Amino acid sequence: MLIEPGALGLFILSALALNLTPGPDMLFTTASGLKQGPRAGVVAALGISAGSLVHILLAIIGVTAIFKTSELAFDILRFAGASYLLWIGIRSFSARGGDLSRPHVKSADMFIVFRRGMLTNIFNPKVALFFIAFLPQFVSIEAGSIALQILILGLLFNLTGLLCNGGVGLFSGGAGRLLLQRPGTAKWVSRISGTIFIGLAIRLALTERA
Repeated sequence: MLIEPGALGLFILSALALNLTPGPDMLFTTASGLKQGPRAGVVAALGISAGSLVHILLAIIGVTAIFKTSELAFDILRFAGASYLLWIGIRSFSARGGDLSRPHVKSADMFIVFRRGMLTNIFNPKVALFFIAFLPQFVSIEAGSIALQILILGLLFNLTGLLCNGGVGLFSGGAGRLLLQRPGTAKWVSRISGTIFIGLAIRLALTERA
């Protein structure tokens, strides 16, 4: 058997525990849901999941190992991600309340939410380092193809993350919709979302290599 049932069960429990721990991905889906509703929260989770797929593929071919040995590469990715999140946060502060309270969100806007979620995840070097450090702990050399094992484990971890973040996106989106039904709250929801994005940018900028 490629992955032993015992190791697989332990991995799934560990993945659920890690994905349920509040972090940048969960905060991003929360902010997206609050700002544009449940659909945006779920789409943000899908974007984050797409970004994780990129990290999984890079981990398989070993490219992400560069970020564990190269401080310059880590810093470039870190500041690129922080700048992107800061830009999103500033735009959220400048958004008009009417844009946030409209009942229907265009498909083009959902693509933007998806793209932001994906890029936010891709530009987070901690995700790359995580897949390097976490997944190999459940890989057995005797079990067969290491690349296939990493792929399977990575996809399982990504699935648990999608379920957790998607649930958070739905909940925060529902809460946001209730708030937006009250006059004058749209601009405050926008400011809260902007504050979360800017906080994420600062957090990422201050991140150090493990």
